[in-house]
Amino acid sequence: MTVITSSPLLSEAQEQALGNVSALYQLPDMHDAAVSGVRLRFGLIADPQYADADVQKERYYRNSLNKLATAINELNDLKLDFVVTLGDLVDRDWSSYQAVLARYEALRHPHAVLIGNHDAQVISQHLAAQSPALGLPKSYYQFSLPGYRFLVIDGNDVSLYCNHANGEDRQLAEFMLDELTECQQSQAQPWNGAVGRKQLEWIEQNLKQARAQGETVLVFGHYPLTPVNSHNLWNCETLVELLCRYNVRAYFAGHDHRGGYDRVENTDFITLKGMVDGESSLPFSSVTLTGDVLTITGYGPEVSRVLSF
Repeated sequence: MTVITSSPLLSEAQEQALGNVSALYQLPDMHDAAVSGVRLRFGLIADPQYADADVQKERYYRNSLNKLATAINELNDLKLDFVVTLGDLVDRDWSSYQAVLARYEALRHPHAVLIGNHDAQVISQHLAAQSPALGLPKSYYQFSLPGYRFLVIDGNDVSLYCNHANGEDRQLAEFMLDELTECQQSQAQPWNGAVGRKQLEWIEQNLKQARAQGETVLVFGHYPLTPVNSHNLWNCETLVELLCRYNVRAYFAGHDHRGGYDRVENTDFITLKGMVDGESSLPFSSVTLTGDVLTITGYGPEVSRVLSF
């Protein structure tokens, strides 16, 4: 992954403050993608969550660097159109990004990055410490290939990771979390977040455009949407209804390191296992879409699936 300056997601001040970490906000360069319009194939990595820290429960933080290097080497050997990292490249500490970005330099495919909750916390704290303080950037965007539209959504849009430079977003997050807690919703956890109103409008606009142009839509988000669990996006039900209404083919997420799967109407919801879990286990996957058949090839403990209408 080459560090490229200037991202439409960042202000000039944010870009300067983030330095080479601004590469996480770069849109994938699809110029060399090999999609034929008949078969789409891409790689997925979820939650490397590296830290120079001792093992906690099943999380082997230091081992993620070697795991990530192995996964990237394997993915480089495949003919892929792009790779998506579904968030949480680091667990904590601003300095952790240098080691992780060095591993991604070896990736030879176009790369789309999601900002996970751990990423958001580290980045937000770094930006809040600037003078003047800078807000956590919004990180939702779309990219495309002939016949396909890909949406990357930002579940940290309204969250406790927003700092005081994010305007009213953090206050709204506190209000949403209080309401969900009062209603005893399982996703009412401080480590989750929500998609805000402006982003919801952007998502629907893209889905309308994709429908009009006959494009197949795939959506990537850090937070799962279904089935019900404590790691879901705060407003997961709203997103499920929206994606299903427009017949989105599939939604891919990380965050819940156990992984998971659900099917709602004609949309598959797939959650990838977390790379950081386990001393040597190495979950990642490649995904092939041919016609209506979605084939997930799981590596290590990741589950392989063949999903069709």
